[in-house]
Amino acid sequence: MQTILALTDFSDTAFHAAEYASFLAKYYKTQQLILLNSYFLNPTALANQPVVAFSVPDIKEESEKLIAQWQTEMSVITGETTKVHGITSNLPINEVIEQLTVEEDVRCVVMGMKGKSNLEKVLVGSTAIRTMNSINLPLLLVPADAPITIPKKIVLAVDLEIFKDSEKSQLTRILDLFQAQVLVLNIAKNDKYQTELRDEIQQLHTLLEPYNVEYTYNSDRDVAKSISEFAQANSADMIITIHRKNNSVLSFFQKSITQKLAWNTNIPLMVLPK
Repeated sequence: MQTILALTDFSDTAFHAAEYASFLAKYYKTQQLILLNSYFLNPTALANQPVVAFSVPDIKEESEKLIAQWQTEMSVITGETTKVHGITSNLPINEVIEQLTVEEDVRCVVMGMKGKSNLEKVLVGSTAIRTMNSINLPLLLVPADAPITIPKKIVLAVDLEIFKDSEKSQLTRILDLFQAQVLVLNIAKNDKYQTELRDEIQQLHTLLEPYNVEYTYNSDRDVAKSISEFAQANSADMIITIHRKNNSVLSFFQKSITQKLAWNTNIPLMVLPK
């Protein structure tokens, strides 16, 4: 992997995610780990918030100070195999990610995911949702209580209706990198669903033939719960799912399986863009 990009707001959760990214970077001999803090102030988001007596120069100075400290600490983890670089920006996070994707050959974005309270779900969940819907890179969400370990067993949760139109190269690139056992959980709506998507099932089997794969089919209506329980029962280290982008945040909050997984999983969740 050429470059991993770790997003940070300098919280404890973000620090844990950065440590996880550093550990992966060292193990897989990633060329570069970039730590990114965007201190962009969204006027719309701040419209109903109390006024805070900080100027942009103050925020910029604090951001640069903290990113330098983090750069030093993550370099201890990565050692000499990976260059750790810190970046701060007053631009929206999606714009910075898009620019870095082109300039630095970013292959994966990592960010932390906080706890389970309703307030944290709204604040942090919405950030993750916006990031999912604005980038075309694998996004690794790391829960605050996730163990830092190399993924040896991965649950690949597949909705064949999404899979059939998705870009397959990012999935195979990730699987090539991890070289882990892959437990494919196919979420089938009913028996007829499998018949209708027979070609897609064959395509999936052909694509995954080079890997160490086991297949399970599940028709549970509570898909997110079913995936989480399956991962827990099989002692998985990571879940991978393909996310269909939705530009409506409200619609995403109401319907997304990926969102429910992100809120409730205790292991890292890799979200691949459709």
